[in-house]
Amino acid sequence: MPVGGLKGMVYHQAGKLVASVVRKADTQTFAKLLFTVSAFSKEPAKSGLKKLGLMAQEEHPMIKKWIEIFQKSSPKAVEKIINNLIINEFAIGEPLRQKLMHEHKVVLPKLGVISPTYACNLNCVGCYAGLYGRKYELTKDEVRSVLKQGEELGIYFWVITGGEPFYWPHLMEILEEFSEHYFMIYSNGILITEEKAKKLAELGNATISISVEGFENETDWRRGHGVFRAILNTWDRLRRYGVPFGASVTATRMNHDIIMKDEFWDFLEENGVEYVWIYQFMPVGQDPVMDLVPTPQQRYERFFKTEQMRLSGRFAFVADFWNHGFLTHGCLSAGAKYFHVNAKGYVEPCVFQQFAVDSIREKTLLEIFKSPFFEAYKRAIPFSNNLFRPCPIIDNPKVFRAMVKNFNAIPQHEGSEKTITELAPELDKLAEEWKKYADKLWYEYGYVERYPVNRGIYNYETRMKRYANKEEALKVDKKMAL
Repeated sequence: MPVGGLKGMVYHQAGKLVASVVRKADTQTFAKLLFTVSAFSKEPAKSGLKKLGLMAQEEHPMIKKWIEIFQKSSPKAVEKIINNLIINEFAIGEPLRQKLMHEHKVVLPKLGVISPTYACNLNCVGCYAGLYGRKYELTKDEVRSVLKQGEELGIYFWVITGGEPFYWPHLMEILEEFSEHYFMIYSNGILITEEKAKKLAELGNATISISVEGFENETDWRRGHGVFRAILNTWDRLRRYGVPFGASVTATRMNHDIIMKDEFWDFLEENGVEYVWIYQFMPVGQDPVMDLVPTPQQRYERFFKTEQMRLSGRFAFVADFWNHGFLTHGCLSAGAKYFHVNAKGYVEPCVFQQFAVDSIREKTLLEIFKSPFFEAYKRAIPFSNNLFRPCPIIDNPKVFRAMVKNFNAIPQHEGSEKTITELAPELDKLAEEWKKYADKLWYEYGYVERYPVNRGIYNYETRMKRYANKEEALKVDKKMAL
């Protein structure tokens, strides 16, 4: 029996039909699909899907871009986006998560992030994974166990990072085995051969987010000589086989001017990049430093450029971490919306909050989601009444230090503790300076009026006290769907 039993079988047969049609169809067909799935969903997914359906009905530029992606992608890729990402994740996964939330009295995340290895074929400046080689890796069975546990909890969307995921020998086997799940893989792109690109198109259940720092000078400075040219070759392979792909850009003090240029965004669009993640450089990992962290002024300037691109319709989506915190109700970590299983088996609140209490080798995912460490985070999210200050590391560092200290969380990299010791004064100063810009955005630009702040909704007890029998009120949680 497929995912979701008999109802799932009906969904998936419909999904296959829609997939075959949507590659040749328009936004109205896609709108009907979203409305249909929304009708069988519960909040918060229901309102999110309905809003997307209305956007499709009104031919919103972003939805039109998605249709364009469907038309360019391999038939199997389109089928898996609809069946795995829309039907399994929203129509089947969300109601199951809601049911289990009440059964286990814990708010469950929508997605998981897993680093099966810290090993990598590159040596990028400032990489948090460090130079471990194959010292830390998860076995194939450990990854299988995590994915199966997630499926039992209604989680069908996974992000795979590292290290370099394609350096881990079992990646393609896992994608094939978990064919009902959808994966986004962060990769430097170098190891995606012709054979792998073809296999990814045949499987259809993964999209690749490839790291690029700007143009050739910026990318090769951070990632190594010749990497930029290799990325262009990989993009070409993925385009030819119809594998959806995006770009992951680390915003640093060094490449800020490039990110601000229209030429860079034109370059991404012209090369078929379908979505863009902007990650602000974080002072974490082995021997963390502040040198590459963007200034508050740069972060402020970057927001307007990335917001312009997000709303432009030129890409399926653009997300600027952490400038777009207002779209996700602040921080997503510690099982509020997601979690990170690192290559040592420890479960971190997020990939950048590199302190952990529990390991998958000792506890189940459900036990970890219910742990005092994760529940403390979920009670406190969002950490600020200004959603332009979502991050506990760079925006609310005192909160981050308190979490680590109160639960004796273990640093996951040699030197990780510097983030809460030696660098504490600099991070406090950074947060204080950013607050001035964040308050300007939040109050003077009117975001405070459009995005309600509700602390504690990711803690079951608080959520039920506030929202018991008020499903509509949970629409505050819908923005993650966008």
